[in-house]
Amino acid sequence: MRKYDNIAVGMVVGLLSPLIILYGVNVFNFDHLSYLLFLETGFSTGSINPFLKIAALFNLAPFFLFINMNRIRTAQGIVFATILVGLIIVYFTLM
Repeated sequence: MRKYDNIAVGMVVGLLSPLIILYGVNVFNFDHLSYLLFLETGFSTGSINPFLKIAALFNLAPFFLFINMNRIRTAQGIVFATILVGLIIVYFTLM
């Protein structure tokens, strides 16, 4: 088994990637808010939904990277994390 080829690493990568993208959105669009206040306000009002959709799309880059490196378990973890983010998006869409 290859080093770092497991589902847990993929879940961490898949969950951190949208958070990093949301940090970029915060820095460039909402620089007057702190990152935690941006997330808290976005989740409480549901206004983070469009940004979260874009951020989830960026999980494709690490997914294809790990697929090309033949680390299938890590890619599976990224898919599971993306599904989890997708469920959060569905929740805020129906809210």
